[in-house]
Amino acid sequence: MTGQDVYQRLREHLHNLPVGFPKTDSGVEIRILERLFTKEEAEMACHLSPFVATAEDIAEEIGQNPENVESLLEQMSRKGLIYNSRKGGRTTYRASWFFVGIFEHQINRMTKEFVDDFDQYLEDGFRDELLSYETQQLRVVPVNKAIDATKQVATYEDARELIKQQSKIAVLNCICRQKKDLQGGSCSRHEEREICLAFSSGAYYFMEHGLGREIKQEEALELLTFAEEKGLVINPGNAQKTFSLCLCCGDCCEFLGLLKTYPTPSSLIGSNYFAQVDSDLCSGCETCVDRCQMDAIAIIEDISTVNLDRCIGCGLCVTTCPEEALTLQRKAEKEQVVPPATINELYMKIGTERLQRNSM
Repeated sequence: MTGQDVYQRLREHLHNLPVGFPKTDSGVEIRILERLFTKEEAEMACHLSPFVATAEDIAEEIGQNPENVESLLEQMSRKGLIYNSRKGGRTTYRASWFFVGIFEHQINRMTKEFVDDFDQYLEDGFRDELLSYETQQLRVVPVNKAIDATKQVATYEDARELIKQQSKIAVLNCICRQKKDLQGGSCSRHEEREICLAFSSGAYYFMEHGLGREIKQEEALELLTFAEEKGLVINPGNAQKTFSLCLCCGDCCEFLGLLKTYPTPSSLIGSNYFAQVDSDLCSGCETCVDRCQMDAIAIIEDISTVNLDRCIGCGLCVTTCPEEALTLQRKAEKEQVVPPATINELYMKIGTERLQRNSM
């Protein structure tokens, strides 16, 4: 079997995981895999599934020496190609999909060539693949100041409560801002790079591999205050027991960037809120226009107007309106979305939706 064959098989294997990895006419996806995986690593990755397994179990399945298999799996984990977890003296491994997964695990090791290939892959078909999912991997929760304190808010919709639930928190450099740096761009919102949060097993993973540092809840909560001040959208993982929380801007964030290319971002993101303008109070100052990351607000006849197809309910426009003309409203009950309970349920749901779509 040629080296090219193993990368083709890996491409097919990744495409069969819960989050796809489609083939393109340009073949840029193969070039990406060749940059990330050695041939030996690509072969091993083809044997991993979304379900955890020990090195011994994997070695037995493929008929190889357990010590050699474990050494290779550890090497691949350090490179962010697969996911490892250590608990109670037992180490397990599972496959990692490309996005959100392998791409985000390339913190501090990306090259200009890699990020240029990634952008080409988005253009050549990967963007369409990601935007075709009914259930997205991330969601939006409002900044806390935008929600009336008298309202009942579920814990999974309250960013501060999500952080207070965590016993282990790591802060990481933002992969999207690193990508922007490599391409010579700059962010109009802020210069901070260490701004993404990982929780629980995710925090252990990033810390073990030198990609993040542990912080206390207080520092994580301070980042939420920073995000509100700078106009950053709060994007936790799309599960009630969330595994991550990103603070994102439309300048840099790949996720928000994908949403912005779509005519109706609100239909793709799991947000239960929308912004509303009181035209009697609005002065048309355009503060809200500058704050909006989705280009959802325009000034029409000197009054702010919200395009509900584009509004993702982040609340950033509400907190800085000098006239208090903007409020965040909860969507009708039939339009509200309850995120899956856990990350495993999230990816089972995405995988099931893809299977059903592809069988039609």
